[in-house]
Amino acid sequence: MARELTAPARMHLALSAGVGGVHQGAWRREGSRVEEWGTIELMVDLARQAEAALLDAFFISDLSSVNREALRVQQPYLYFEPLTMLSALAMRTERIGLVATASTTFSEPYTLARQVAALDQISKGRAGWNAVTSSVGSQNFGHREWPDHDTRYERAEEFAAVVTGLWDSWEPDALVRDRAAGRFADPAKVHPLDHDGPRFRVAGPLNVPRSPQGRPVIVQAGSSEPGRDLAARHASMVFTAQQDADESRAFIHDIRSRAEGFGRRRSDVVVLPGLSPVIGDTEEDATRIREELLDLVDEPTAVARLADQLGGADLSGLGFSDVIPPGRLPDPASVQGRRSRYELFHRLATTELWTVRRLVGLEAASYGHWSIAGTAEQIADAMSERFRTGAADGFVLLPPSQDMLTRFFERVVPILQERGLFRTEYEGVTLREHLGVSAPDRASV
Repeated sequence: MARELTAPARMHLALSAGVGGVHQGAWRREGSRVEEWGTIELMVDLARQAEAALLDAFFISDLSSVNREALRVQQPYLYFEPLTMLSALAMRTERIGLVATASTTFSEPYTLARQVAALDQISKGRAGWNAVTSSVGSQNFGHREWPDHDTRYERAEEFAAVVTGLWDSWEPDALVRDRAAGRFADPAKVHPLDHDGPRFRVAGPLNVPRSPQGRPVIVQAGSSEPGRDLAARHASMVFTAQQDADESRAFIHDIRSRAEGFGRRRSDVVVLPGLSPVIGDTEEDATRIREELLDLVDEPTAVARLADQLGGADLSGLGFSDVIPPGRLPDPASVQGRRSRYELFHRLATTELWTVRRLVGLEAASYGHWSIAGTAEQIADAMSERFRTGAADGFVLLPPSQDMLTRFFERVVPILQERGLFRTEYEGVTLREHLGVSAPDRASV
């Protein structure tokens, strides 16, 4: 299948900022920079590397809890609160987009709208918000009864509507700043929101003027049915986990069709699957590196994490070479956590009969995102094929280790540039310009 005519002409790339690499065993690898764990200097260096490579965005995920037992054998994936970190990075970078994850389950829309709008002003139009619902962490927010999957997304829909309404409360020319006339702003162009919904009552207006890019970019990463609707209605960038090219093409078509149904243009939704590349001098070298990384993982901890991905499945008594009996896996419809990710692992376990070791390898390396190993040329070929055939508008990079990130920037990016598939300089200033998506029309308020 060829690319849709509405799709971008060049590939988009973002970096998911796992410190030392996203692989569970990466911190033990030589050159992981684990000694710099917890320093702003390391994050600044990662962001500047990504900017030097001309990436669209620097993307920070978030988790509001910590597994104390797992701390014995692996570093937490992230540690800085994303909006705080990206505000600091905005002052140390110039062009790269800055995407912060914030939960609609644990946040309030006015506070979140204000924080992201402030980041957008600080960065001169480079801010994005990755809108997620949360399946873990209730113990830190006083939630005694955990909302089910669909209820969390119902809250997320209203949450996003309030946030975008607040971002639209200032018209572009509301600030007058006329010293001679003594007029600072035009109140007629600063609108109340007066939202009174099932979960939120928000008067507005926001106390931050309109975004330099119209609105900050909304990113969405859920692939369940309500997650797709949330993405199609609100998101300009969709981050998804897709192993198979045909399924990825079907996902992109579905998201864009839903976006049209909400009155949006197909071209204003960019879909970036996650990619975890293992880059070797030869194909055999890449395979060796992937196996070495897996050998560095603590097996009991890795199996426990896989069980969580599988909806709390009982994996006791199974060896690494075993296939999981289907009867041990819950029905996907009953899973209230990360349902779309569970559906992916469930399919790999039951339809494609992946062994425990292979499933652990995927979860440990990339949390279920597309993981490939090969030479720089082979990685570029695989990325190019998916891009050219409409299976991706680009990728969110989840490098398994620090040295793989360096190899990607030094070896793979130049190949993509030589093929005319990736930029050789920044043409725009804002994140919207990098992504090639227009700002939505201001909502009626």
